[in-house]
Amino acid sequence: MGASAAWHLAKAGAAVTLVESDPESHSTATASSFGWVGASAGSPSDNPVAFALRLKALEAFAALAGQLGPLPIATRGALLWLSNEDETAAMIAEHQSAGTRMERLIRAQITDKEPMLAQAPPLAAWAPDDFALEPAAFARQLLAGAQDLGASIRQGTVDAVEVAGNRVAGVVVDGMRLAADTVVLANGLGAQALALAVGVHLPIRRSPAVLLKFGTEAHGLRHLLCADDMELRPSLGGGLVSAADYPGNAESGFPELAARSGDAIAHLLGLTEAPPLVSIAAAQRPMTTDGTPLCAYVGEIEGLFALVAHPGVILAPFLGQLCATSVLNA
Repeated sequence: MGASAAWHLAKAGAAVTLVESDPESHSTATASSFGWVGASAGSPSDNPVAFALRLKALEAFAALAGQLGPLPIATRGALLWLSNEDETAAMIAEHQSAGTRMERLIRAQITDKEPMLAQAPPLAAWAPDDFALEPAAFARQLLAGAQDLGASIRQGTVDAVEVAGNRVAGVVVDGMRLAADTVVLANGLGAQALALAVGVHLPIRRSPAVLLKFGTEAHGLRHLLCADDMELRPSLGGGLVSAADYPGNAESGFPELAARSGDAIAHLLGLTEAPPLVSIAAAQRPMTTDGTPLCAYVGEIEGLFALVAHPGVILAPFLGQLCATSVLNA
C-alpha cells in the first residue's frame, strides 16, 4: 500500500518521502502474503461490494505493467475445486454470474493443465486471468519506480505523527522531526497506534496467516492451485509456496502445520516424500472491521490520511491511485 501510494503520488508530481522501518523484514504482511491476484480467490456472495471492488482493482495491473515494466509474476492461471462436484459446480456458477471469467474443466482437461497431479478431480474451475506475483518483489519494484520519479526512501521507525493546531505538521522518525503537509498512514496495523496517539480511531483489526515455502525443484507445478483447503503455487525463484490458517496453538503448532502441509503437497502431486521446508512465517494481516478498504482522510486533523485494506496485493495499485487523487485534489 505504501509503495503504491508513493509511486502514484510521485508520478503525479508530489514531493514524497516514504519511511520504511525494515525493508528486509520477513515478518510483515507484505512478505508473508501468498500473492494471489484475481477474482476467484474469494466468494462473490461473502461480500458483494468488496468483490465488485476487487474486479475493478484488477484492471489497474495491466496499466501498471505498461509503466513499470514486467511485474514479478510467478505463474498465471488458477485451478480450483471443492470437496465434491456439486460444490465446485455451484462455485463456478456463482462466479460466472458475478462477472468472473471462469471455465469448467473436466478431468482430462485438468490433467492437461497440470500433468503432475497424482489424481485430478472430475471437475475444476479454471480462472485464466488469475496470477500469482511475489509481493515483496512487487513492493520493491514500486519503490524503485517511485525513486526514479524523485521520491525519497528513508529507513527508520515513525515514533509519532506531529500536529500543529488542527493540522498535520509531519512525523517524528527515530526521534527526528520530518516535516510534511500530508501524512499517509499505510503501515497496516501500525497505523492504528499512530492515529490513536493523536485522537483518531481507525476501524482495523488483526488477522493472522501463515506462509510456508518448500524447496523442491522437481514438482512441475504450472499454476495456482486451490484444492481441499490448500492454496499452492510455484515460486518465482523455484520451489513451492503455500498459505495456511494460523494454528490454534500459535507458533508452537508450526512444526505440525509444516509436516501436514508437506504431506498434503506430496499426496497432491504424487511425490515420493514431502518437499523440504525452507521457511514458515506468520504475519498479522490488517483488516478493516467491515471489510471496506480504508482510503480516506481520517479524524478531525487536517492532512492525516489512512490507507489500510485487505487483500493488500490486489487492491494496492487501485487504492494507491485513489490515494494520490484524494491527496492532491484536497
